[in-house]
Amino acid sequence: MEVEFATGRLERCYADVREGTREWGRAVALRYVGRIDDIYATPNFSELYEHRLWRLHRLHGEYAGKFAITLLGRYRLIVGQGSAEDHIVIYEVSNHYDD
Repeated sequence: MEVEFATGRLERCYADVREGTREWGRAVALRYVGRIDDIYATPNFSELYEHRLWRLHRLHGEYAGKFAITLLGRYRLIVGQGSAEDHIVIYEVSNHYDD
């Protein structure tokens, strides 16, 4: 799948786990990199639902039209489908209930 990062910071955190460690701590940074790697390996957006442990679900309110994927504990990855079925946009890593 084609992955687009909404910010340069998110892309840097993927490219260098040390950046992510500074942002969220080592455990979350490693999980973030792993999830992105898995997303790259997934052929299209609808197949992300097959990763049951990710608990992919549609969001509402200010995040309407976006989806959440569980990372670790209360941390989640906010994503959206891009311009095609094989395109995903990474919007943010959120500490759910503690933003």
